[in-house]
Amino acid sequence: MGVASHYLVKSSVHIARMFKVSEIWIGLTVVAMGTSAPEIAVSVKAALDGQGALSVGNVIGSNIFNLGFILGLVSIVAPQKIAKKMVYRDMVALMLSTIAVLVIIWNQFVTRAEGIILLALLVAYNAFLFWKKDLPEADEEMDDAKGSWEDVLLFVVSLYFLVKGSDYVVESAVSIAENYGVSEWAIGATIVAAGTSLPEVATSVTATLKRKFGISIGNVVGSDIFNVLGIIGVSAAVAPLGLHSATTVLGLPDNLFSMVLLVATIVLVGIMMRTGWRLSRFEGALLLSISIARMVLEVYLGKG
Repeated sequence: MGVASHYLVKSSVHIARMFKVSEIWIGLTVVAMGTSAPEIAVSVKAALDGQGALSVGNVIGSNIFNLGFILGLVSIVAPQKIAKKMVYRDMVALMLSTIAVLVIIWNQFVTRAEGIILLALLVAYNAFLFWKKDLPEADEEMDDAKGSWEDVLLFVVSLYFLVKGSDYVVESAVSIAENYGVSEWAIGATIVAAGTSLPEVATSVTATLKRKFGISIGNVVGSDIFNVLGIIGVSAAVAPLGLHSATTVLGLPDNLFSMVLLVATIVLVGIMMRTGWRLSRFEGALLLSISIARMVLEVYLGKG
């Protein structure tokens, strides 16, 4: 997956040059949607199989994993420079989207109509991004490559191999978890979530090593927005999602508790981004530690 992510980032930067848009815009849209392909496949299949808890758990777990593990990891690799629009526009959009999903799943069911509403919100958000179509930042590092349609083909091929690589990891991890009696929700919120987020991990780390912070951060935030609105929306539109809780935490069903954790994570990351307009190595280590602790807790509760 390392080679695929290298070429994915490289082609993404060139595509941004070709269409004269910012790397943040590319990260929030094209790269984010592409690296979310495993989550789409897993969640839609789970919805069709009547496994609503696995479908939604995968999305919520992936989002927490992205914000905690991936942002933590890339910030340890190199402190991340944060654009103001990332906090005031995109993190706010992520927060509102997440709260909307929390309200929707509160009754442990997602109807087709609610799924369509979520999809409509995703279309509106992306239409807004396309309308704004950020221009490259004045201080954004430029390279000599202009970009061509060959880069579009390279992007598609790289994405394919990146996604296929994560598929094998997810299948083996789920099989192991099921053998140890871990619940459907816990599997979706931890093992599957981490596995389907591998394209985001590889892409964001590679982008960080190349100092393309707009892509590394935009990929994570954009993927999370796409996950809560697009994947839950598509899954519910295909088949209404009935959720069930294996246990309760602080009086809440485990799935709602996970959603509350996601909201808290978004708030924490937003505050960190706002302080100095960067994510430091210390903040990255804190996010990474919280992410690992959360996964251990989910598995522990899932075995209860």
